[in-house]
Amino acid sequence: MTTRMMKRMLAIGIGLSLATAAWATDSKYQTYIVGDRAAGMGGAVVSIADSVDACYYNPAGLNMVKSSTVSLSANLYGWQLYHVENGLFPGENVRGNSFVTIPSTMGGIWKYSPELSLAFSVLVPDRSSFNEIVAYNDSQHLYQFNMDDQTIWFGPSAAYEICPSLSIGLSIFGVYRSYSEYLSLFYEDYDASYAQGRKFNDVALAAVLGMQYRPGRDWNIGLTIQPPTGHIYDNGRTMVHVLGRNILSNNYYYTEDVDTDNRLPTKIAIGVGRQVKGNYAFGLDLTYHLPTSYNLQEWQELGEDAYARVVRAPVLDVNLGGEYYINKIYPVRAGFYTGFSSVPDVNEEESYASSNVDTYGLTLSVGREVSNVAVNIGINYIFGRGYDLGYEVDAQNSPAKTVVKAWEQQILFTVNTAYYF
Repeated sequence: MTTRMMKRMLAIGIGLSLATAAWATDSKYQTYIVGDRAAGMGGAVVSIADSVDACYYNPAGLNMVKSSTVSLSANLYGWQLYHVENGLFPGENVRGNSFVTIPSTMGGIWKYSPELSLAFSVLVPDRSSFNEIVAYNDSQHLYQFNMDDQTIWFGPSAAYEICPSLSIGLSIFGVYRSYSEYLSLFYEDYDASYAQGRKFNDVALAAVLGMQYRPGRDWNIGLTIQPPTGHIYDNGRTMVHVLGRNILSNNYYYTEDVDTDNRLPTKIAIGVGRQVKGNYAFGLDLTYHLPTSYNLQEWQELGEDAYARVVRAPVLDVNLGGEYYINKIYPVRAGFYTGFSSVPDVNEEESYASSNVDTYGLTLSVGREVSNVAVNIGINYIFGRGYDLGYEVDAQNSPAKTVVKAWEQQILFTVNTAYYF
C-alpha cells in the first residue's frame, strides 16, 4: 500500500468514526423528551412544570407541588433507525437500527414549607447506540460499528415562592458523559484494513435558573436561563490500527493522553401556558441555544495532532402540548416538538462536519392519577431528513468526501410512576 493510499484509508476511517459519533448527541439539543408529564406534552412545560420534570425544564415550578413526591421510574424503550446514502463508500450506504432502553427520569421533591420546595433528580437527556455489521460482497468491503453514548444529569434543585404569583428556582447538575466506540473496515480491493477504538468520560457542571409568573385566570409565564456548562474532569483513550501490503511502520498507535470536553452553550427558554388543575392545560415554549465551538477530543494519532471538532450554530426549537383530564383522574396528553440540527453546514473540508438532520417529534400519553399514585404510558415518534457526509468517485477514480442525503427515525415507548406523600 502506498503512503497516499494509507492516508486515504485513514481519512475514510476517521470520517466514518466522526459520522457515527455525530449521530449520538453532537447535532441536536432535543432528541427525545425526558420526564413523565413533559414526555406526553412534547416538553412544553416551562410555564406549567409542577413535578420532578421541573428540575430540568424550570425549577421554579417545584413550588407548585402540593405535597412531597417520589418519581420511581420514567423509562423509554424503543428503536432507532438511521440511513446515510453513500455514507461508507461510493454505492455503499450507512444503515443501522438498534433497540434502546433509556432510564430518563427519577427523583423526589420535598415540600419543606408552603414557600420552599427542595428536590433531587437524575436525568438522561441524551442516549444513543449504533451497532452494525455491514458487508458488500461485490467489492468485498466489510464494516463493523459499535458506539454507545450516554449523558446523565444529577443534582439538587430548590424553588421559593416570593409571592402567590411569582416563584423562582435553581438547579445545579453534575453532567457525566460516557462514550465508547469501535470501528473497523476492510477493503479487499485495496488489500487494507483499518480499526479505531475510542473511549472517554467527561464531567461538567450545569446550572438552570427559572422563574414562573402567574398573572391570573390560570395563565402562567415561564422563563429559564442555563449558562454555559463548566468543565470539571475528563479521561480518554484512543487507538488506531492499520494493516496493508507495503506498510512498514506506524501501523499501530495507542494513547491514554486524550483531552476531552463536553460543552453546552447558553440556553434561554420562554413559555406561556394555561393550567386548570384536574381539568386541562396547554403550553407553548421557545428554546434558544447560543452558538459555541470546542474540541470534543484532542490527541496524537500516527505522529500527528488530531482532534474531533464540534461547531454549533444558534438553534431555536419549539415545543407545543396539551393535556385533558377525563373524569378528573385520567390525563390524556399530546405534543409536538422540533429537534433542529445545530450543525452550521455539512462541509467535506472540515473535520467537525456531522449529521445535519432536522427532526420532528410527536408525543402521546394516557395515565391514571389518584390521591397518592400516578401512572402514565406513552409513545414518542421522531422523524427527519437532512444531510451528512458520504463518498463519491472523483476524477481520479478514487473515493472523495461529499454531501449526501440522510434520514432518521425513532419510536420510543414511555412508562413512568410517581408517588405522592
